[in-house]
Amino acid sequence: MKKINFNMLMTILTILFIFSCSKNQMLPKDFILVAHRGGVVDEERSENSIKGLEEAIQRGYTHIEIDARVTKDGHVVCFHDENLKRETGIDKNISDLTLEELKQIKLLKSQEQIPTFEEYCVRCEGRIDVMVDTKGVSDQFLEQYIMEVEKSLSNHGLLKNALFILDGRPKNNQDKVTERFLGKAMVAWRKDAKTTREMLPQLPKNFNQLYFIFNSPKHFNKDEFKEFHKMGLKIIASVNLSHYKTGDAFQQGQNDVRKMLAWEVDGLQIDSCYDNQVLPLMTKRR
Repeated sequence: MKKINFNMLMTILTILFIFSCSKNQMLPKDFILVAHRGGVVDEERSENSIKGLEEAIQRGYTHIEIDARVTKDGHVVCFHDENLKRETGIDKNISDLTLEELKQIKLLKSQEQIPTFEEYCVRCEGRIDVMVDTKGVSDQFLEQYIMEVEKSLSNHGLLKNALFILDGRPKNNQDKVTERFLGKAMVAWRKDAKTTREMLPQLPKNFNQLYFIFNSPKHFNKDEFKEFHKMGLKIIASVNLSHYKTGDAFQQGQNDVRKMLAWEVDGLQIDSCYDNQVLPLMTKRR
């Protein structure tokens, strides 16, 4: 009974939040909404699954985040963790398996094969844009990784509007990968506003056309938002359950979504449990 009352309360609060947003508070037409970990993830849909992708498209997300990892024989596949156990029940690493071996494994919830980057892009073409999370690649497969990703994005009309993200402290050639896509797609800039302002004289004049700001809400403050916007940079905030290590992760994420919207964020990368706060405020573009 307590669970039902809590769910009812959260539904009422969400409705009141949406109702309080009048028409002139609707989000801009170019607002970016990214489905974290490959789409809508729930008890029936696995991370980076085709089912999760299809549901994200139906709900009206503008972008899908693709976690791009490399197999033992150098093929790019869509999977968040290096180890398969959490999503498949099999305690093996992707980098220790060939693509053929990986295709014998099914995702636990959606009962699908792990898709290749190419297979995922085929389903995205003309329907949704992509955010590529470059999970890293060894020197051995660096060139193959870059070529395979660029070929799939180009062949399916996804490169121009693609967004590339990397860790705040790049590892496993993430920086080398994203550098190769500068000018072809937008790349995440992970430095704070003060450091960015100090670096501006050394940065390209079209810096704000090459990069976007990407970070979680805890790394931002309102003054930083204003500073980045003065520099002409778009800000995408990442609100994910995994960011909150203590307390009520869901409620903390909801609060952060509201705060980011109030600060006029340009986009959000979110877990699908938060999308009922954002989707009703968006203007349909597809």
